[in-house]
Amino acid sequence: MTEQGNPTVRQRKQAATALSIEQSAVALVLEHGIDTVTVDMICEAAGVSQRTFFNYFKTKDAAILGAAPPKLDERRVREFLASDSPDLLGEIMPLLVNLAPVDTADLALAGARLRIISQSPALLQKEMERLFAIRDEMEEILYLRMRRAARSTESPTDTRDQAALITHVIAGVLRFTVERGGKPGAAPDPDRLRHLLADALAKLIPR
Repeated sequence: MTEQGNPTVRQRKQAATALSIEQSAVALVLEHGIDTVTVDMICEAAGVSQRTFFNYFKTKDAAILGAAPPKLDERRVREFLASDSPDLLGEIMPLLVNLAPVDTADLALAGARLRIISQSPALLQKEMERLFAIRDEMEEILYLRMRRAARSTESPTDTRDQAALITHVIAGVLRFTVERGGKPGAAPDPDRLRHLLADALAKLIPR
């Protein structure tokens, strides 16, 4: 029996196998192009059988995107909900940054994967679909934070609609970030992204 949250030897081995398959898939695509790479090539490079490959990934694209879907950071969510700062946009950014499918244990893999995704419309669409899987969670978090600070004259329905609209804006920002990520030096850092979005919204809706 192991303590909760402490992976077993088997779980560590499985994680290492999945990572090896992902690294091999990404490296091969960078070298040969996504259309050229096959599951057989990935298996050979990773030193696994096809059976093992399909135990971890259903398709070649799934291996390229990685096993772990993007998710919200629980600690940052709690901080976001507890904050009373009027700078909603500024405080969304830490949540937004941590939605990206970045494995901090292998930043080189994350960067390579981002370049591939940004250059493949099909992979970009699949990655956005994975991000949309947490859209409802993000909308609820925004609603709870905004409802707490809402004016007494603002209805819950209006707050809910505002939260939904902001969530859609965030989805667009994520797509922008991923697309820019494949171009050297073009992906904006979080602070610059925040200012870009604020300036763009100010121009869209001038006061």
